[in-house]
Amino acid sequence: MAARFKPNSTVALIIEHQGKFLMVEELNEDQGNRRVFGMPSGHIEAKESILDAAVREGREETGCEVELLSLTGIYDYVKDYETIERFCFEARLKEIPERLLAADPDHEILSVAWYTREEIYAKKDLWRTRLVGLCMDDYFKGARYPLSIIHTVLP
Repeated sequence: MAARFKPNSTVALIIEHQGKFLMVEELNEDQGNRRVFGMPSGHIEAKESILDAAVREGREETGCEVELLSLTGIYDYVKDYETIERFCFEARLKEIPERLLAADPDHEILSVAWYTREEIYAKKDLWRTRLVGLCMDDYFKGARYPLSIIHTVLP
């Protein structure tokens, strides 16, 4: 019997504060434990809504409670060996801590820090995936969609 296809559904957060963006550096085991850079993001877990996953990933990767403000884009990323469906959100931290520390259950996050737009694009060679640039580009173009376009259907 052939293996069933299952796309990877992911969420990502663009968190801006005073002209800087909250980004994470982490080890990516899919890329040989290479150090990578990007916005807080991760997979949607079983029996978890898209919005709940975004809030959870924000909390895990930044160590802070987040509030989702808008959807900035949906990305259908087709690669040689997988398909990734990404939902990217504009978000904000409910409180700005003096020190950022990820509550990282997988112990992959190396650092969480604020970066300018220029610093993010200067790290292009370290981006976890080119979705980092696509999400940021759309954010800077002003793409904002209400969260109400996402309908969670419960049992």
